[in-house]
Amino acid sequence: MHLLPRDLHNLDDAGGAVDLGQSPAEIVFLSFSDSELRLLARLYEQSGATLPSLRCASLAQLKHPYSVDLYLDTVARHARLIVVRLLGGKDYWPYGVEQLEALARAKGIALAIVPGDAHDDARLKQASTLGVETLNRIWRLFQDGGPDNLRSFLGYAATLAGHPAQWRESACVANAGRLEAACRAGGELRATIVFYRAMFLADDVAPIVALADALAERGFAVEAIYVASLKEAESEAFVSRALETFAPDVILNATAFSARRDAGSVLDRADAPVLQVALATSSREAWEDSTRGANGADLAMNVVLPEVDGRIFTRAISFKEEAPLRLAAEFSETRHAPEGSRIDFVADLALNWARLRRKPNAEKSLALILSDYP
Repeated sequence: MHLLPRDLHNLDDAGGAVDLGQSPAEIVFLSFSDSELRLLARLYEQSGATLPSLRCASLAQLKHPYSVDLYLDTVARHARLIVVRLLGGKDYWPYGVEQLEALARAKGIALAIVPGDAHDDARLKQASTLGVETLNRIWRLFQDGGPDNLRSFLGYAATLAGHPAQWRESACVANAGRLEAACRAGGELRATIVFYRAMFLADDVAPIVALADALAERGFAVEAIYVASLKEAESEAFVSRALETFAPDVILNATAFSARRDAGSVLDRADAPVLQVALATSSREAWEDSTRGANGADLAMNVVLPEVDGRIFTRAISFKEEAPLRLAAEFSETRHAPEGSRIDFVADLALNWARLRRKPNAEKSLALILSDYP
């Protein structure tokens, strides 16, 4: 079977078989979350030679069955501990879960497959070889997230792999807060940016900071807020208080999916236009080569579902960019790279909407465009 060289993945399909080219290690960590992988690889590199060998890999690059078989044969089968953080449950990676479980039980490898979100999953527990207490501890460390908790995971993983190391139980990290680096004072107009906590914890916020700078250049005061989810209670309460205090003229939402409940979304309470911005999951090259631009996943998460909430879609303000290989974990991290021209477009659009919101109704001109089919 033909093997493609390692490269950034395309989320539209499973792609071809990929050889990640990694060597064996005592601990293997797999996840769909680029931010999570990026932070863990960085923390491991900073630990020096004090921890057992670690390999990090993206599940998005292991979609093809042959890619799974090859990775299990060349890397996973030699591990003492394999940890998988699986967003979406077993159905999102069925072949991988089945083959990993079979390998772990046959070779006596410690296997932990934990959810990639806040929802418990009995099927993943059944596929794991470690006990429920251990699985829940690992799950909690990643769910709370952040550098301190992931350092504790590295120590706990080393201990499970037979190399006792220091670790602590998970410490709760706030689900919502302000990104001070992207907050801007002054300005007659006011804009609020909302984005995901995972980006904040992984220090992958360059597009958010760049957007805040562009808004400030156009006369905006800016509040930048990170949330676990707009449907999560702590995040919803924080956003509600922030919007009431700041009273934005426009909101720029970088969270995906639909955030609407029966009573509406928390963002609706500001009575301000909500512009949807996308942080693309593909590279700029893949976007340019595609006849439709955004891939299927981005269209669904950032265009179709937010439109249910009445969001005004703008542009993708960043694309995934591959960084130099982190040799310690043999992992090439990806990060959000700001796209200046599209950030300027979004900032200009935000300015127009903010001015329109402040204009008296008597001074506005309204045009309606209707379709000519039933």
